[in-house]
Formats: sequence, structure tokens, C-alpha cells
Amino acid sequence: MYTDKTSQLPLAGVHHSPPSRLWWSRYKALLVLLPGFYFLLTYHQVPLISTKGTTSFCPEVAKINPLDVIYSQETLQMLLHNQTFKLESAKRLAAAIQVPTEVHDDMLNPNTTDSYDDLYKLEPAWKNFEFFHSFLEETYPLVHKHLKVEKVNKFSLVFTWQGSDSTKKPLMLTAHQDVVPVQKETIPQWDYPPFEGVIANGSVHGRGASDCKNLLTGLMDTIELLLAEGQFSPERTVILAFGYDEESEGTGAVAISEFLLERYGKDSMYQIIDEGGSGFTEQNGVNFILPATAEKGHLDNIIELYTPGGHSSVPPPHTSIGIISELVSLVEKTPFDSIITPRNPVLGMLQCVAEHSDIDKSMKSTILKAHVDKKANKNLLKYLSKEIRTKYLVTTSQATDIISGGAKANALPEHAQVLINSRVAVEESIKSTSDKILGNVLSIAHRFDLGVYFEGEQLLAPTENGYFNYTLFSPLEPAPVTPMYSDVWNTFGGSLRFLYEDLVFPQDDKKFVFAPYLSTGNTDTKCYWDLTANIFRYMPGFPGPDRHVHSVSEFVPIESHSLIVAFYYYYIQLVDKK
Repeated sequence: MYTDKTSQLPLAGVHHSPPSRLWWSRYKALLVLLPGFYFLLTYHQVPLISTKGTTSFCPEVAKINPLDVIYSQETLQMLLHNQTFKLESAKRLAAAIQVPTEVHDDMLNPNTTDSYDDLYKLEPAWKNFEFFHSFLEETYPLVHKHLKVEKVNKFSLVFTWQGSDSTKKPLMLTAHQDVVPVQKETIPQWDYPPFEGVIANGSVHGRGASDCKNLLTGLMDTIELLLAEGQFSPERTVILAFGYDEESEGTGAVAISEFLLERYGKDSMYQIIDEGGSGFTEQNGVNFILPATAEKGHLDNIIELYTPGGHSSVPPPHTSIGIISELVSLVEKTPFDSIITPRNPVLGMLQCVAEHSDIDKSMKSTILKAHVDKKANKNLLKYLSKEIRTKYLVTTSQATDIISGGAKANALPEHAQVLINSRVAVEESIKSTSDKILGNVLSIAHRFDLGVYFEGEQLLAPTENGYFNYTLFSPLEPAPVTPMYSDVWNTFGGSLRFLYEDLVFPQDDKKFVFAPYLSTGNTDTKCYWDLTANIFRYMPGFPGPDRHVHSVSEFVPIESHSLIVAFYYYYIQLVDKK
């Protein structure tokens, strides 16, 4: 499913990714929780769980204090409060930004050639990844000296810190080396040049600052520090895995997955933690830590229409462009139905909000009954669907992203084509999504007396008027959902509660709740499903303003970046004893 199919893409240059109104306005604030998490399916939602004689939809994860496990509480305090260390860590991130590891959708797979030199002749942009590897080796000498460093498919990096206990499953921590390209036309709009890695106003600025060289260098900082102190010798193997094209084809993560499956086998990892939502969000005095525990699926629907040509002076009532425009209009007039069930982590998150924060009783009742009561479910969907930012957490999307057709002003177009991108809801599938689009295609085909091919199979015979050819590109089913209430879930959530409650806000009486969430996009974890069920997409940090991910003036606050190092410093040691 994840092999490189760029050459098969028919479009050149395609870029893949009845209560009252008053009731709605009163509770609209609740929906602030849902958007704003970048990269945020057997969902193990338990309808009612008994805790201390009561019933709970969202049992609190017990806070875990790691101070008895880690060897240096002084180092942990230094990571949190020493401004010199924070600045040095920020400088390493800034230097990483200065290597422009941009990837484009049409770049050749590194496996195209046997040698690096031959590859660079065909695709010079890959050379920057070699520079980046050199930067990492110079910046993190102890990591490269003491860990096993392996390059997979030329540019993916796998660092293995071998543990002494082979019965313990490895902890796998991931990030990606690549960044989205910067459009030259937008450079004047940046606060600071995108690849200079400027440190200013308490933040690191540049492409990749938040997505996600901050995570990559934060992980490397952590391991380098543990090695420098020389007191921690892991029992559980720790694996760092960094792909090279998460922002495009994901072939780097594919190669890593195949590599690790061959070495360790299926279900071999204790846990995988990747990039995702950062920090926490507040609702009515309660703070929610929301790791993405699932991802929507992905599908590019490519629909071609072939019709007879001719001179434009004697056109038919509808040319191929006109007909395919009718198809687009029909697709957009028939959106997918919204759906929410216990399979969707968003319902789990809303149940946590309803149970642990002070919201109106009627709203709370609606949420808590939505999984068993049709009316409550319908009402909840109605409110979620009123805001476009929340609608697509419970609805399969369909975006007409690319359309083309025709060759000359006085020649009838013999070919027209449209690409419709869908992000598939967790309750849906590639089949249900394509069935809906196919129904639209068949409807237009019958209307204009056209043939239809779907995935190479003839559904309607071609006519003298022409035919549709509908193919699926880059199909990806919705991700399996990370199990809740497992030992891994409790350890991760309890450790994050300790970070925020005891280390970041020790003087405040802030309550933090660990709850599931959904990512509408896809990270490299889409390639790692066979390695473990325990996949989390989340980065420690502080909430704050939009950090302009994938846009101009991307940045990350130094204080947020420092929490990555602080958290993993003790989490790696804590998990080692599990």
C-alpha cells in the first residue's frame, strides 16, 4: 500500500494531503477544544467503567511520580529552569533549521539508484539530507559513538540504544527530518529568513521549527545528555527512528517499518510516540492533555473523462470539461453524512470534558448518552457539524483540489480530469468512500450516456459519447485506535500529568485530564501499525498562538521546546523499569 507510486500518478505535479439556536450559542465554547491540534480502529471505549463505587466514562489516569526511578533530580530541575541549557538546546534546533531538508511530492525515491552520486545527479535536493546527517553526527557525538546508527533506504535514520533485557519490548520514539518547501514568493512575508534559524523574542524561527525538527533535536538532546552523564544503562532498548519524506510520500517510514519488522517482528514495540498535538487545552478550569490516538484515512479519487474531439465551432451541448464540472457540482451537493460512535476518539474526548469539567447539565447528558441514544447522537452531530473546524472530525471530507482538461482554444477537449481528495472518517472505509463517489460518477454517466471504468473494471460500456475512468490513488484506511486504560496508556498519561502538575505548575491547583483525540491528517505512524497497537501522536509543550506550521514565519517558543527534553529525560528512565 505504501510503495512509491509517484510515476503512476496521471496528473503531473499533484500535491498530496432540533434544539434552539440559543442552545447552540451557549455551548459553542465547548467546541474550542476540538480544533487547533496539528496532526491531531478498534477503539477500546468502555461505555461505563466502575471506579470506587461510581460509574465513569473517563476514569482519571493516576499521576506517576518518576523521581524515585530517575538517577538525577538535579538534572531534571536544570532542564526545567536553567536558561543557559535551554538556550544551547535552542541553538542546536536553530542549526538544524539551517539545513534546508525540503521535500517535494515528485522527488525520486532514494532507491532509484544504487549510489548516492547517481541519485544526486538525478535528484540534487537529496544532497541536503547527507548534510543534515553530518550535522547530527557533529552535534551529537556521543549518540553516534554509543548507539547503533543505521541508514535505511539511504536517508532514513534508525538509532538503537540496546537494552540489557531482551524480554522487554523496545520503546520507539520518532520524528522526521524533512520539511515542507518554502515558496520563494512568500519569503518577503517571513519575520525572519526561513532557513537562517533565528533565535528572537523567546522563540526559534524557521521552517521546521515546529514541524518537526524541534522534536527530532529534542530527542537527540535527551539521549546525548543521558550518555554524557553516564549513569543510565537501559534495560529496555530505545529506538529513535527518523524518516525523510513524511511531508510527501512517506517512503522513508515505509523503509523503517520494513527494516524493524524484519528485525523484531510484529507487535514488537512497547510504544511508539510521534509528532502530534502539543501541550494542553483548558476548558472551564480543567486542562486536557489530548494525544491523537487515531488518524482519519486518506484517498485521492482520480476521475478522467474521455470524449470525442472536434472543432470548437460545432460543439456538443456539453464538452468533457462541462460534464466533469457537472460531476464536481454533484459531488459537492451530496456530502458524506456525519457519524460519531465510540470508535471515534473525539467522542471519548467529549465524554472526558462532560465528566470532568463544569458544563451545562443538558449538554453533559447529550454527550454521555450519544453512544446509546439516537436522538442525543443526532443532536451532538448537529452541533459539531455547525463549525467547519469540527465537522470533519466526524465526517469524511471531499475536496476538489485539481482539475484539468483541453489543449487548444479551437479544439474540443478530448480529455478532462479531476482529483478529489478525501480524508476518511474513522467509522468509514476506502470502500464506503469510493462507493459514494462512484455513485456520483454513475449518475452523471447515465445522464450523459457515458461508459464507466472503475479500477480497471468495466461497469458501463463506453458509448459514442465517451467514458469515465475512475481510479484510486494513495488509499489509506483509518488508523487502528490506540487502546485506552492499558498499562502503556496509564504510564504515558500519568507521566504527562506529573510534568504539568508537579514540574511546570507546582504552585497552581491545576487539574489535568488525559484523554484521547483524533488527527485529521497523517504522520509517519501510518506505516507503523504492525509494530504496536500503542501509538501516540503528541509532543509536550505549552499552549500558545498559532505557530504557523506549513506557513510563513514558522516558530516554536524555547520554553515549549525545553519541555520535550525534560519529559523524555525522565520518561525514558521510567519506562525502562516497566
